[in-house]
Amino acid sequence: MLNLRNHRVMLSAVGALVVAGAGSGIAWSQAERTSDPADVLLDAVEHSESTMRDYIDVISGRFDEIEATSDTGEKEELAAELMTDVPELAEEARAEVLGAKEEARAVSLPDGGRLDLARDAYVAHMDAWIAEYDRAIVAPASVVEIEPRVNRTFDKAVAAFDRTDLDADQEDRAAELLAD
Repeated sequence: MLNLRNHRVMLSAVGALVVAGAGSGIAWSQAERTSDPADVLLDAVEHSESTMRDYIDVISGRFDEIEATSDTGEKEELAAELMTDVPELAEEARAEVLGAKEEARAVSLPDGGRLDLARDAYVAHMDAWIAEYDRAIVAPASVVEIEPRVNRTFDKAVAAFDRTDLDADQEDRAAELLAD
């Protein structure tokens, strides 16, 4: 139901049943600022991707539950409950992605370097998701179709990270985080 060309695999990647649960941002906000800037940036990417995947999993799981129900009345009730819950789910995910965005932007990188460009591309991807969350808060039914812009920004972020000069462990981590 969701138009998630690059994120469809992510639907099964994380089995979380809650979106950005209380305290989930604590580990991310306590990242060592003395770490390599690439590692700190990858922490922010991991925080963001985890939040996005959790949101997709919850919404998709709820759609699957609705589709699996044969009783029309129950189906309508589940759909109404989902539409009631979407704004809160989107608001929680939005807050987490905004936090990850602030962490990513706080990483000190030389302007115009490959890692700086990768960060900019990933921040644009976060902005696309933030726009999706904003739409879902105002119009819960919009979760049925995720804007194609999300997929395009993801593709650009992956390509930008592929051009960076990360060490082998960082490259593996980036590849795992940004697997489509």
